[in-house]
Amino acid sequence: RLWQTAVQLETSSGIKFVSQPLLFLLFVAQNAYVQLLYAQHWAFISSVLTADEGTKVFAPIAGLGSIASTLAAGLVSVLVEKGGLTGLLYMAGASYVASAFMANIAFGIARRHGFEPNGGKNKVKASKAENSNSKTKEEVNESESPSSPIACCKKGGLFQQAYDLFKRVPVLEALFFEVVVSQCLSSLVNFIYLYKLKATIIDDSQRAGWSGNFYAWINGVSGIFQFFVIPVLLKYCEAHRIWIAMPTIMLCCSLYQFATHESSGLFGASASFFAIKTMEYSLRGAANEMLYVNLDFESRYLGKKIISLIAGKFGKSAMAVALSLVMVMYEDRQNMMWYLLVSALFFTQIWLLSSLRLHSLIASGKTSK
Repeated sequence: RLWQTAVQLETSSGIKFVSQPLLFLLFVAQNAYVQLLYAQHWAFISSVLTADEGTKVFAPIAGLGSIASTLAAGLVSVLVEKGGLTGLLYMAGASYVASAFMANIAFGIARRHGFEPNGGKNKVKASKAENSNSKTKEEVNESESPSSPIACCKKGGLFQQAYDLFKRVPVLEALFFEVVVSQCLSSLVNFIYLYKLKATIIDDSQRAGWSGNFYAWINGVSGIFQFFVIPVLLKYCEAHRIWIAMPTIMLCCSLYQFATHESSGLFGASASFFAIKTMEYSLRGAANEMLYVNLDFESRYLGKKIISLIAGKFGKSAMAVALSLVMVMYEDRQNMMWYLLVSALFFTQIWLLSSLRLHSLIASGKTSK
């Protein structure tokens, strides 16, 4: 968060000693690095914890991440006043060094105690799995040996690996399509919210202030869910039911927005955007990790890379391109909002269908062939 804000401020202020192309490269590298760290950290956590342990700690960990992100964003103005924009870049770089140092400590602890996630030699977790999932160490080592189908996923390019993985682990294929559709809907709902916001609040400063407060509420409610609601929910409810709850909630919001878009003003668009962002920040993260934690080592690492870096980005990018083309061609239409809301209803129903398929595979235990 600090690095992203600093690069954006440097670019907008036009500081002479750092060229804008270099700042662009820094910004791209930062986003790529954050995605890598995020996937790596969650992969480590899901590798050293069992499913039962995950129900207790996944949500609080995600909650701490949300709190840290919110605090960092709130401290930007104070840090800029004291250290300047260049100082903010140094502080962001220092935070990456601290993250790498703590990650090294975590892997060292895991290595000393025999549960380092090293692709099939995770003896402690295999031992835990004996008690929680009735799976023996021999089965774990056999399924994760170099000659197993898991190791075969490493052959070929990324798309070939994805095809082989989805063929062997159908639940990841279902999750891939679920993520693509949900991210398409998320981008569409975000666009509808901004479209309605701009039409409702004309003044730029008032609009920025309203939007900032709105995002604060999203982060706050997401934190409450991550710390208090989700741990209780996972204690008394099976995690796979979350996949049905998310599109169902979104379908209710989309139907309300469609029915009242001419009279509700900004409320309907805000409610839909609030719902989908809160679920993305809280429910989705916990549900994803509860799914990954029951898979083998290679499926976790390769599956996370494919789903987070391809499915999520593809869904958002495809919808962004489609919306850009639509606005260029049909922006002057008076009933543009009606078409956007119909599209949102369509994608919500597709999301529900893909979630039902994913829920069915998880509930039946058909996570792999």
